[in-house]
Amino acid sequence: MTEVTRGSAPQLLESRATSAAIFVFFATGVSTVIAHPGGHIPLAGEGSIGNIAAWFAGGCAAVAFAASFLVEARRGHAQWRTRLPALKRALDIVAMSLAMGMLAYLIVVAVAQLFQLGFLGMTVDPVGGGVLAGAAAAALSYTAALAGARVTSEGLATLATLVLFMGTMASMLSSPDESWWQLHFSQLGNTTGITANRFNLALILTGLVMTVLANYIGRDLELGMAQRGKDPVKLAPLLSWLFAGIGLLLAVAGVVPDAVNIVIHVSAASGMVVLFGVFAFVALRKLPEVPRDFTAFTVAVIAGIVVSVVLWVPIGYYNLTGMEFIAAGLLFAWLIVFVRMSRVYGGEAVSSEVA
Repeated sequence: MTEVTRGSAPQLLESRATSAAIFVFFATGVSTVIAHPGGHIPLAGEGSIGNIAAWFAGGCAAVAFAASFLVEARRGHAQWRTRLPALKRALDIVAMSLAMGMLAYLIVVAVAQLFQLGFLGMTVDPVGGGVLAGAAAAALSYTAALAGARVTSEGLATLATLVLFMGTMASMLSSPDESWWQLHFSQLGNTTGITANRFNLALILTGLVMTVLANYIGRDLELGMAQRGKDPVKLAPLLSWLFAGIGLLLAVAGVVPDAVNIVIHVSAASGMVVLFGVFAFVALRKLPEVPRDFTAFTVAVIAGIVVSVVLWVPIGYYNLTGMEFIAAGLLFAWLIVFVRMSRVYGGEAVSSEVA
């Protein structure tokens, strides 16, 4: 099996991303000045330049990512994805773009709040605010355009992890319920307003990105098995579906918060752990020539999750929130390592190449 890289040359990708960033800078800057023709604006908070910049950055980053991905797809990049149903490909683009947009939004909000704490009481005039908002939106649009042009399994894993982490942190800091941690992380999605919206949306988008990542992982494993003389027709799709199931259950947990239906929410959360166990077992038992180090790491992660549960019940060392924090950290650490392993397993095949 030979691989032929297609798509635009790196110089063209940089040129296109730079052009998009310049356009976004001026469009965002002018729009900000028009929206606030007079008076000074705070850096963060309601009605601040940070909020304006975050919305522009999020929207522009999502559009830049989608446009770049579609252009490269038309030029033959990641041609293996044409085997997927058209609806699945469309939903993938929406999921990745929205996740990139949410990440850009959260980054700008976080930076604006940090600067507001560092420059207490500082405000900016509309022109200065336009420059700041334009710069933030341009920088993130540039990054999104490059990311969309060369989507890889590692990039998707990083995107999923960052969206979940940033969304959870933002919800923790803005939660009106200061004692949420005495219950569980799902309590963040039970509150009202922006806190619950951020947390639940982070779960949904992270889960949907994981369903996209499942196809890229399946592609990498397919190449790796073929290189080792094994038939990937059954095993690679099975592992891809199992991984996608984990993502779908995470999205369900976000769509149905704990306060809406505890049975569905808890079932989805428990199902993720079960599917992870099944996925790890099948991968380690059926994939040929899996590195021993990765096998040992997987066993260590599973053991760590079991220990974290025991420390919660029956030992009672910490509450449910502590257990969730440790278990989620171990799972996403495993995810990053597994994705890297699958890329190496597939011979470092860029997931956007074609057979």
